[in-house]
Amino acid sequence: MRKHGVDRHLKLRTQVTKASWASEEAKWHVSIFDLETKQHAVVTADFFISATGRLNHAAFPDIEGLENFAGPVIHTANWDSSFDYSNRTLAVIGNGASGMQLIPNILADVGHIDHFVRSRTWVSPFFRQGLLTVSAENPGGHEYTAEKRHEFATDKAAYLEYRKSLDVKFHGPLRASISGSAENAALRRLLTDLMSDRVGNDERLLQKILPDYAPGCKRLTPAPGYLESLKDPKVNYITERIVRATASGLVTADGKEHPVEAIIAATGFSDSYIPRFPMIGLNGVNIQDQWALDGPIGYPETYFGVMAPDFPNLFFVLQVQGTAGGGTVPMQCEITATYIAKCIRKIQSQSYSALAPRQDATDDFNAVVEGFFDDKVSMDTCHSWWKVGQGRTRNVVSWPGTGQHKVDISRDPRWEDFVFQRRPGAERNRFEYFGNGVTKKEEEGDPEKLTRYLKEVGAVDLRTVHELWTEQD
Repeated sequence: MRKHGVDRHLKLRTQVTKASWASEEAKWHVSIFDLETKQHAVVTADFFISATGRLNHAAFPDIEGLENFAGPVIHTANWDSSFDYSNRTLAVIGNGASGMQLIPNILADVGHIDHFVRSRTWVSPFFRQGLLTVSAENPGGHEYTAEKRHEFATDKAAYLEYRKSLDVKFHGPLRASISGSAENAALRRLLTDLMSDRVGNDERLLQKILPDYAPGCKRLTPAPGYLESLKDPKVNYITERIVRATASGLVTADGKEHPVEAIIAATGFSDSYIPRFPMIGLNGVNIQDQWALDGPIGYPETYFGVMAPDFPNLFFVLQVQGTAGGGTVPMQCEITATYIAKCIRKIQSQSYSALAPRQDATDDFNAVVEGFFDDKVSMDTCHSWWKVGQGRTRNVVSWPGTGQHKVDISRDPRWEDFVFQRRPGAERNRFEYFGNGVTKKEEEGDPEKLTRYLKEVGAVDLRTVHELWTEQD
């Protein structure tokens, strides 16, 4: 961060409370609240990028009387490091990724855990076949020897080849994601055998934890040590619904009260696709109202997961349809950031002041999304933050295709899909940006800038030489 000077542009401990587009100025007015000084202010910007992430607002379970519980109530996303759980009786609510990670890591020190589970989850030893298999004995991933680390540090070719071998495993047609496919059936058998083995072939316990939906409906979780923990006498696996809390514990639908000394909510995050502050675009429309489940659209509707109609110069990172199946999240963010940069460069360099996607282009993109996921296992009956609503509704997390597909499609914006607003002064002539016919780098006379397209003989890729030259300038 400091190396690249990013820290100079950060304004920490600052909360955005509202963002409004001013058409006459072609600027965003962003209302902020300084959490240190308690002062309100408004800043203006030519472009507004929302990169808040998807999982950023911890969701506590909606349990009647939870506020009356006498002991600590802690969410795994906001862990209290001073909390001493040694020899205590705990309620752990939830068996998503955080619940599965928590239990095996605290089990040795606690007195007892009542583990409350709403729905069943497939446990996988890997994120993608061919990658490292994790287990209770090997929870931390692959260990590289000193010799291998030295080889990677000194042999760039060997390191590159290794990186390529990993990357290839992340990509592919994802045939197991198709409902009813032979590949998905094979994955179900593989995971069933794995889960049975990890619970010691305890058929009674296995039938309590095996999901009835297709694997891949929601995120597969390696969860090293979790299934083994369920066999421990300290753990009580409870599937009865929690109906209320008392001062001393939790009561389930069967009328039984479970006395505990602390409640740990491993219940994930609330929907973060809809902005948490008013975002006002053209004609005073608030995107919160448009995207609300009871709104005119009913779900977050974007163009390419990056923009929305009637919201000029507004961009999103990791919004709906923003992540493809294959590759890492940082790579997905970089693809989106590059796409946004190309849009901003278009505005800045060609006498425009704003752009926004056309509604018909957005409709067409979302029709593709609907069709793509119609036969996918993600639309099975599981409850998942990947989808809007419960059960079979709309997949909102994924790009309609693979990682390589997203890279190729997003390489260059389709400018014909946008509505442009010209910069003041450019109404008379669209080529106003030609200026006086001389470039800035020529006026500066920097030889490096003037000749940056020239490379050593043999070092030039003729397929991209002029594209790279343009991007660098």
